[in-house]
Amino acid sequence: MGIKEQLQKLMLDMKANIRDEKDLKYVQENVITTLADMLQKMDDLNNNNQIKIAKLEEKIDRMAKELYLNDVYDIEIVCPYCNYQFETEFDENQKEVKCPECNNVIELDWSCDDDCEDGCDSCGGCGHHHDTDQDLEDDM
Repeated sequence: MGIKEQLQKLMLDMKANIRDEKDLKYVQENVITTLADMLQKMDDLNNNNQIKIAKLEEKIDRMAKELYLNDVYDIEIVCPYCNYQFETEFDENQKEVKCPECNNVIELDWSCDDDCEDGCDSCGGCGHHHDTDQDLEDDM
């Protein structure tokens, strides 16, 4: 039985059991007023909950975009010309980046040689630091 049917039954029961018309009207008005107040409070709570849910959904959407949808990763670069440290978005198709401090172009090498072990400027793993003129010539 729904709420409407229950309320109708209650009103009929009151009418059958309360003989004094004045008392019946008083009880019915108070029941209706109390129910109306309760329904209003329930509606207010529902509206507040809907607002909270919408805010949570917005936060979840922002988090999902930040975590999953963009798939953008920042990498840290130290300029070999001026030692300025900065971040840029990882893009393996990008071949060079301009240092925001000295404006020199830095060549990016995303490939990692099979003999990489410890960390170089170009791939983060081979340990080769181009200390000799021969190393510089080999790279050209």
